Amino acid sequence: MSMYFFDRFFKNYPKRFGTFLAIIGVLVLTPDTMVMRLSNLERFPLMGWRGVLMGITLLIIWRFYLNPHAEKEWSSLYTWQGLIVIFAFSINSIAFTLGIQETSVMVVLTAVATMPIFAAILSSFMMREAQGWASWLTIIFVMVGVAIVVSDGNNAIGQPEGSTVLGAIYGAITAFGLALVFTMARKYPNLGVVPAAAIGALFSGIIGFALSAEGSVFNAPIWTVFTMGVVILPVSFTCLSLAPRYTTSATVSLVMLLEMVIGPFWVWFVIGEKPSIIMIIGACLVIVVIAFHIIRTQFY
Repeated sequence: MSMYFFDRFFKNYPKRFGTFLAIIGVLVLTPDTMVMRLSNLERFPLMGWRGVLMGITLLIIWRFYLNPHAEKEWSSLYTWQGLIVIFAFSINSIAFTLGIQETSVMVVLTAVATMPIFAAILSSFMMREAQGWASWLTIIFVMVGVAIVVSDGNNAIGQPEGSTVLGAIYGAITAFGLALVFTMARKYPNLGVVPAAAIGALFSGIIGFALSAEGSVFNAPIWTVFTMGVVILPVSFTCLSLAPRYTTSATVSLVMLLEMVIGPFWVWFVIGEKPSIIMIIGACLVIVVIAFHIIRTQFY
């Protein structure tokens, strides 16, 4: 069923439609880090499979289900806006994979949760969107919750033995890149964000395979590779890339913080990578603030 059906159905409620797309995208995305852990792949083969399969699947979804004017969107990839999105998404894919392989899932996802700050700044700069005091207050409370999680990040049980700081840096790079992609999607509605993201993902996958050690590429259960590259990533990003066309990129970024709350629990329950009590308290603060923000801005 084409996305245009939902577009027409929700045409009278664009903000609600944008929020709906963002929530669906995030819910599909939440098991991603768990499946990454279950694949048992090293960082570069994991990067390769995720990038190549996501890129191919996104191109198929875009070409046959999203846009009957594929030529026009494809030509937009040759503009400076298209090149920025391609580069940003390629860096996102690389940084997120490296971060998850470096340290605790909750630390990385908490760093990714800084996206609302970047989105608000980019929206103010690129679109002259004034952020009201309530929105900034929401972001401040969210960041307090994020700080609580990060402050106790080293006490997570079962995390990789890498650098917590480096993992957080990778997460912050991912946050900035995604905020840039979503803001570009809102500012330039004719820009082919989905095919641009697909090309960016393909580049990151090619880099991952090129850096992979010989014999390490096929060491994963096939279902994990398929689930990540063909289901979770393409479906979630398709929804998340379309959402900013109907609501603000800051709202989409705030909804994406749900992954920071739900994602680590998937990893905890299935893998045994357990966050500390203090980290859980910080996550709970974030989820309450997000829920209040969505209700306040979308339904009143």
